[in-house]
Amino acid sequence: MYRKIGIIFVTMLIAIGTPLKAQENNTLSYIVQYNHHFSDGSNAPYWFTALRQGMNNVAKNDGYMRVGLLGQGKLKKESELSYKIGADIRIGETYTNSLERGREILFQQAYLEADWRFLRLTIGSKERFSETGCNNLFDGTALATNLANRYFPNLYSLPTSNLDSGSLAFSGNSRPIPQVRIEIPRYTPFPGTKGWLHVRGHISYGMLTDENFQEEHTQKMPSERYGKNILYHSKAGFVRIGKAEKFPLLFEGGLEMHTQFGGDIYTHADGKILSMPHSLADYWKAFIPLSGSDDTPEKEQTNISGNQIGSWHAALIIPTKDVDIKLYGEHLFEDFSQLFFFEYQSDKNGKKNVIYYPWKDFLLGIRLTNKSNKIPFITSVQYEYLTTRDQSGALYHDPSDHFSEQMDGADNYYNHGIYPGWSHWGMGIGNPLIISPTYNSNGTLQFRSNRIIAHNAGINGTLDKWFPLAYRLQYTYSENWGSYSYPFADKRYSTSLLAEFICAPAKSNWTGMLSLGYDKSSYIGNNSGVMFTLSYTGEINKLIRK
Repeated sequence: MYRKIGIIFVTMLIAIGTPLKAQENNTLSYIVQYNHHFSDGSNAPYWFTALRQGMNNVAKNDGYMRVGLLGQGKLKKESELSYKIGADIRIGETYTNSLERGREILFQQAYLEADWRFLRLTIGSKERFSETGCNNLFDGTALATNLANRYFPNLYSLPTSNLDSGSLAFSGNSRPIPQVRIEIPRYTPFPGTKGWLHVRGHISYGMLTDENFQEEHTQKMPSERYGKNILYHSKAGFVRIGKAEKFPLLFEGGLEMHTQFGGDIYTHADGKILSMPHSLADYWKAFIPLSGSDDTPEKEQTNISGNQIGSWHAALIIPTKDVDIKLYGEHLFEDFSQLFFFEYQSDKNGKKNVIYYPWKDFLLGIRLTNKSNKIPFITSVQYEYLTTRDQSGALYHDPSDHFSEQMDGADNYYNHGIYPGWSHWGMGIGNPLIISPTYNSNGTLQFRSNRIIAHNAGINGTLDKWFPLAYRLQYTYSENWGSYSYPFADKRYSTSLLAEFICAPAKSNWTGMLSLGYDKSSYIGNNSGVMFTLSYTGEINKLIRK
């Protein structure tokens, strides 16, 4: 294994280095990072693992070494085509409490990226955060010139900037999913609108990589389903309307959708129990949500093929001289259930009725961003409220001879009747406030509590004028009811705190982070701990050009 990893890294070094010989403005950088946390309790504190790209597992004492390479630049100096080639590995202990502890080496990222004008093509596995996250903590400060923040911003500046809990459909809580993705990554003016309308979005196809994890995690429960070769599709489209210099109000909104499809479903008791189709037509059905064909299970034929999940986004931004105010909301849906405020329902005779219902599940938030020096040390303050208790009601039933009406309730967020659920390597792909399956010690991959109320608040800032230090303070509180299928006998409460400090001297190769975490929870346990991370980043262009 170590030999294979070495060969791959040397190959990438040569591949990245070849164009660097021709252009002085191209760069090749590397990073070596060490992370470890020590905890007292049942698990690591919640915020040591949430929204960290699946790098940290929930074991109360754990650590890893990370080694990465990043080459970027242009093949020709005046070209509009730029590129990035990146790869990094995680060397550490296995991911979950249910496995025997042992060392393993995993690729965290390995991707090729090309930018041309407003378009970007990415092939491979790359860390991503939610579509609506903010990234401004280090902007305009000396900390931004630190080499780790300059070349590998996901390691420090992005996680610390994002005080939110992530999107309901995708958050950056789990390990990256390898995919081919074409996108407009930044808001781009739409022709003919004189700058009043901007658009961005993406389309991607990929595959989950956690089949060995799923198989091992479910060993304690032979009847539990796990999947192999599960395919992935995502798409999103967003618009921004307004001109801040003309009128102090901007609107942002859009839709993102994700799908699990194809693959084989197993149990330890019965072996392979189902093979889901993955023809070219099924790729199209993932793109345009359609019902399954004759070679899919009966429920897939009457509903939507695959595990379809998505969310609507809307935000109002009020830019003032000193502070930007952002009010935002998000609504989750699965298949067509709660996609709109209405849907068509049929009785056993095929008669269709239009059913109207309000959205009762949503995430609401407000973010204040400081743009002046009048308020020192504070960059952003943010608060969020999340409720997922309704899920279209408590009952689901297709029309039959015994009950002629259709009842489309019990959406069972993040769980699915065929696929193991909306997770990757045990961590939820969606919002982490709905606790991930990796916490399940009994071997299930189900989200045990998807009916919750949660409050999430945070504040961050820098002491850049006096010391190269940034900080983040986070508070989360949730009430958990379980699910409609398996409700908790008693409501479970959870409070989690985080204090995180990042030292990033300007133009330095070194970056360090200290995190203090605390949980008081009748769900994930009472946990407290400390985590430290140390990184060294360098440029090796001169070595390659010699």
